Amino acid sequence: MKFYQSFILFSLFTLAFVSCNTDDLERDIDALKDRVASFETQVQQLNDEMNIIRVLLDGNKTITDYSIDGDTYTLTLSNGETLTLTPGVVGGNYPSIEIGENGNWFIGGEDTGKRAKAENGNDAEITPQFKIEANPADGDKKYWYVSYDEGKNWSVLENGCAEGTNTSQNPIKSVVVEGDNFKVVLSDDSEHFIPIVQGLECAINIPEGVTDGLWSVAGGGQSFFKVKVKLAEGDLVRVNAPADWNAKVSKYQVGDTEVSVTVTPPSTPSECIIVVEVTHGVNTATDQIKARTTSDSYWAEYQAGLDIKIGDVVINKYNNPEGKLLQDGSAILISGVYFIAQEATVEWTSGAGDLIIISENKNNYSSLNMNSTVQLDGSGSILLSGLKLRCAVGATSFKVVSGSTKRLTLNHCDIEMQKDKVFAEFDNTENAANLDEIVMESCRVSVPVPTVSTSVINLFSCKGKYDKVLIHNNIFYCREENSSVLYCFLNNTASINNIDIENNTIINLLSNHGSNSGYVRLPINQATVMKNNLIWYDTNCYGEKGQTTTVTLVSSISEGAAFGPADFESNKVFTAVDGKEQLTWKIIRTPKGFTGTNSITPSTESPFVDGTLVDTEGKYTLKPEYQGIGAIIE
Repeated sequence: MKFYQSFILFSLFTLAFVSCNTDDLERDIDALKDRVASFETQVQQLNDEMNIIRVLLDGNKTITDYSIDGDTYTLTLSNGETLTLTPGVVGGNYPSIEIGENGNWFIGGEDTGKRAKAENGNDAEITPQFKIEANPADGDKKYWYVSYDEGKNWSVLENGCAEGTNTSQNPIKSVVVEGDNFKVVLSDDSEHFIPIVQGLECAINIPEGVTDGLWSVAGGGQSFFKVKVKLAEGDLVRVNAPADWNAKVSKYQVGDTEVSVTVTPPSTPSECIIVVEVTHGVNTATDQIKARTTSDSYWAEYQAGLDIKIGDVVINKYNNPEGKLLQDGSAILISGVYFIAQEATVEWTSGAGDLIIISENKNNYSSLNMNSTVQLDGSGSILLSGLKLRCAVGATSFKVVSGSTKRLTLNHCDIEMQKDKVFAEFDNTENAANLDEIVMESCRVSVPVPTVSTSVINLFSCKGKYDKVLIHNNIFYCREENSSVLYCFLNNTASINNIDIENNTIINLLSNHGSNSGYVRLPINQATVMKNNLIWYDTNCYGEKGQTTTVTLVSSISEGAAFGPADFESNKVFTAVDGKEQLTWKIIRTPKGFTGTNSITPSTESPFVDGTLVDTEGKYTLKPEYQGIGAIIE
């Protein structure tokens, strides 16, 4: 049975300038301000209501205190969380929000696949968040956007226009305090209650080792966390966890404001939810923490059924049941999920469809040799993580020749490029691949001195289309002493919708020369960001063979696009080259459409802690004042 539904519409007056009278202009400006304020109020109210509904669905929180200021309620929950709510109709076309018979959120009529109701004692997975922004696909009309990861990523609701006429109710129809309960009436007239129990608290103090809501603990050893309470006569404190996690509550007594929970997890990879309960009479307040034993083996975690997260990709044996552990001397010939054993070397000569290759050990690279150019002509995604990638002399590592590959992801890889060869190449033919995303994160890329300028990824001027290229937190360096390389990240004139290049370090690699120079050697559009990159060079290959002494980040701007300095902020250039050999640095070689200062002034101060830079290995330690630019790879 569906839980509730809200199709709430609201009206906006269209602005029209009917005269040049100053009073008319001021009225129009005031109307625009009111319109923006109305949208902001709408968004705030819907998100506040979603938080209240989350508490209703979880059913394991009480209210320890509340206050009312006008129409606004401020609630303090038993887990220490504070919520606010101002019930009542605030204009606007609200998106449709339902809970389907399967217990999932249905937003805009679509099953999100995200659980809305608590299940098997576990809280719901996610509470959707909403915002209103212009939708370029519909003439910049205001649309609702939804996020399922706490605002990290947003997607527009296709039928979610926020402009319109108000015809129905908010998700929450009304709220009122009735005795010892906070009564909530939803839009389907169903009534729900949150108990008000003064002083009943159960709030876990977040312990060390929590990242993204997951508490990492050493297997086989004791760990503990504190829980905030207000214990009265007769209160009971319990902890619930799987038996092999051996969780216990410390001794407690009336008047205590804190108790300890000691946990001894199994020595093997394991994951669980630890729930703490404080019971006062008929009411129980709970809080919980998700815990996981630390492990240096991805393969062991995979076998235990745990999620392995690489970037935003999640791998486990339930979604990827055919995973294999490859030993030294094995070969990869077909699609699949592969883990390469520690210190093993595996050969890779072809690939089609979905292919995932990961080092078995989290802290040590496994080796993947490409004895010839790997021809990728499937329609799946390629993900490589924790690998030493070595290609045969004279061979390009990847060549995507056809098909519609969804994604190429390189994560924490040590990439050794060959002389005069790019790392990834996309075929310049009618059958060229279409690629949703190219992602390179936390990789180390070593480049030899070539006989001609080189590039990491060559997209050519091909027929293929690319939606997004993301290059984050990588170190690119010339591996030969007293040398530097003419070089770029992305080469040629393929169409790319989004380019995001952030927090990379570039050592003795200078962007390509000539009229189309730049680390990004293709026309960029308005969905391009290149910032917080660190460039260092102490040798200079410019001025030879008639090469220009001007170096740029990007070559040119796409027709009709416009940029400002914020799109390229905090890129820093440092050099040990001075005097007449110094280079001229610019953001864009052809700055048509660029506003602001186009020049970059190199600094002759080293950004590295003295004695830590090994430029031929791409290793260094940044000075504290330069933290936040360049790459940090553990």
